[in-house]
Amino acid sequence: MKHYLLLIVLTFIYKPAFAAPDWAENPPSQEGYIIGVGLGEDITKAKQGAISSIARTLNSNVTSSVSSRAMTSGTEGAHTTLSTNAISSEDVLLPHITWVEMVTQEGVSYAIGKVSKSEVIALYEDNLNIALKPFGHILSKQKIDLNDYLFLLANKSKLDLSAKRASSVASSSTKASNYHRDIEVLLTKQNAFIGSACFNVKKSNDRMADKIYLPSIESAIQSSQFVLKDDKDCTPVRFRSKTERTGKTVANVVMQIDIGQPALVSKVIKFKGQSSGSYKSAMMDAANNFSNYFIDNTGLLNSLLNESANTIEITL
Repeated sequence: MKHYLLLIVLTFIYKPAFAAPDWAENPPSQEGYIIGVGLGEDITKAKQGAISSIARTLNSNVTSSVSSRAMTSGTEGAHTTLSTNAISSEDVLLPHITWVEMVTQEGVSYAIGKVSKSEVIALYEDNLNIALKPFGHILSKQKIDLNDYLFLLANKSKLDLSAKRASSVASSSTKASNYHRDIEVLLTKQNAFIGSACFNVKKSNDRMADKIYLPSIESAIQSSQFVLKDDKDCTPVRFRSKTERTGKTVANVVMQIDIGQPALVSKVIKFKGQSSGSYKSAMMDAANNFSNYFIDNTGLLNSLLNESANTIEITL
């Protein structure tokens, strides 16, 4: 009996030493605020945990972040909107955080902070307003042109992030909901352009290059789901190439591609091919490497625009 009583006393004394604060185990709620609790080996890490907790609460409000996929049949474009809630805490905007309590017990630090929901919504609305202002002229157009398409393509990551942020507060903000709708309209216009625009690859002054490389350029454009036509109303694509021989089996190619008249996109592309047979076979292998590279990298237009350098080097 004595041993039994001693055990109870020891348990009673021992347990509170390792208990977390009540507010850490059962975070309070407060009307108009988002509460976050964190713990860590020091106060700084505990505060980071609390910030992540607040961010996760905002993430849980994401209902339909926008991404898109274009599907083309003939000259008709179709737009598909996919829903996702993939968003990282780095994408979350937070106003000033009020730290309610911070404490360290037995080497573990705890922190509880809160942010005003109204301040969060105002911050998001201001951010979305600034982020989407450059797209106003495209929203006002019934049909976009190549310049507009390239601008949307170049700013895809900005639009994706804005869509996620708009979704985070759309249920509490009419403005954010409208911004999200604007992004959907922009993506619809972008995909409609893919379904209606056409390109015309012009012959160069090199018969051999036209025979071997021109079909690869056409294939790379089609991999972006654009239509090819021999039509004066289609956007012209011009190229110049220079092929140098290394030994008998390697073809080193330097090609400049210009899209539009005047050129809206211009890049130098370096690639090579090799063959155990003829030099012409090495050129054909180079053309195949060119085509495969752009098929694997979301198409020619996308790759030309997204590459930061003026030269794209395709390695074997």
